[in-house]
Amino acid sequence: MHLPESVPALDSLLNSLRNQKADLLHQLAQIDSDIGAAESKRAKICNAAVFVYKLPPELLSQIFFLCQKDKPTFHLIAARVCSPWRALAVGTRMLWTDIRITLENLYDLQPGLDKMETYLTRSGPSSLFAVRLDVEERLDFAPFLKLIASHISRCAHLSIRVQEHKFACVQLFREHLESLRAPHLRYLALHIGWIEGGHDSRLMCGAPSIFTAGAPSLNHLQLTGFASELRPPVSGGITTLHLDGTYMSLTLIEYREILAANPRLVNLSLQWLTVEDSMSTDSRLVELPMLRSLRIRTAQGYRSSLTKALLTVLPLSRLENLVLYDADDDLIPFEFPNVKDLALHYCEFNDTQIVINHFMLAFPSVVRLTLQHESILYKALSVYREPAMWPKLRTLCLRELEAMSFIDDVSMLSKLVQERSRMNSPLEFVYLDDSSRRWVVDSIPALETLTKIGCTSDVYQDPWPPGSDMDPAQYDNFWED
Repeated sequence: MHLPESVPALDSLLNSLRNQKADLLHQLAQIDSDIGAAESKRAKICNAAVFVYKLPPELLSQIFFLCQKDKPTFHLIAARVCSPWRALAVGTRMLWTDIRITLENLYDLQPGLDKMETYLTRSGPSSLFAVRLDVEERLDFAPFLKLIASHISRCAHLSIRVQEHKFACVQLFREHLESLRAPHLRYLALHIGWIEGGHDSRLMCGAPSIFTAGAPSLNHLQLTGFASELRPPVSGGITTLHLDGTYMSLTLIEYREILAANPRLVNLSLQWLTVEDSMSTDSRLVELPMLRSLRIRTAQGYRSSLTKALLTVLPLSRLENLVLYDADDDLIPFEFPNVKDLALHYCEFNDTQIVINHFMLAFPSVVRLTLQHESILYKALSVYREPAMWPKLRTLCLRELEAMSFIDDVSMLSKLVQERSRMNSPLEFVYLDDSSRRWVVDSIPALETLTKIGCTSDVYQDPWPPGSDMDPAQYDNFWED
């Protein structure tokens, strides 16, 4: 290119070159836009030929819903695939009925609130919804309670877990939930952990303090931590009840009254509940004809007296599932003729023939046995005796095998499996947690010739109620140290 010698001529040339460059860049941008449009149209044409895109919207939305059960965020992923899928996902109300929010810091508050508002709007005015709110820090979650309260008429599941907070946290629940009616609420789980200014001991409120206008459909009630002082009205239809005595004590009369107010109980869980002495002379069992599952963890330092106090008023003859944590010989006066699934965690029983004989007679129907840490039953079952103890026993689940105080746990397990097989009462399954499995790894080939060896999680949380899926959002603090 020949360049002029004068400044005015060079300025004119530069302006001309800059204009040409701008025109070329504009053309390139237009070409990029045309390429994008062409690619998008091509993708739509190709997608239209794929079988899944030919499915009716009603069927595709059902597929989205089924995928969401395994992956709760699936509807958000599907909405990013293409515009038709986005329109379908946004317009399918049932995909927006499961609201899960975790608040870890201040930056989560507004996005979390926006998310809840979006879900409540997209789920429509008549769809039932579930809320699982986890508050990790001392954050102001009052706007979330206010928003939930404004839609409470269609809330079916409400689970709120507050890790630690100020004392006014309890009052927040009362302020926003006290006078409400929740006609469709079936599941209620409230947990308030340590709170600043909280008392060491408090009593459950005698009168209802939340949903005072009624919660007639409530069938699952779980109040733990400082939330134990909150109380919904009695619905009469509660089938699953979890009582946490960490910050609550009851008299025997109050304990009986709570149980009697829930005659349809199927599953009962009692954690660290202290029952104080009272003047009651009523020795009758509480009428709970449907009670089938019982889970008890006694308060440390009160083991021997509390287990008996908690069991005395309960009808035990129909129980099919029993979980005991930190129990001891105080079980001796009781019999459990129909318990098929027995789990003992950190229980301490005396190594006497009387205790062993009692357990063999008190639990004649056991089919599945879970043992964690030291248990005299593990030792007793490995002893040769005909007929075999608990002839119906088919599944044994062992945790923390290395922590047991016996001389040779591995040999004892092998002997147990061999003897029961020889006496025609074989174990069909032996489950070991990861740590126990490492101790018996050399014996597994020999054991597998006699029974099936499986693995179980090192996590203590067994599904409860029995048969349900463990949901971290439904954390009830039962297994926490």
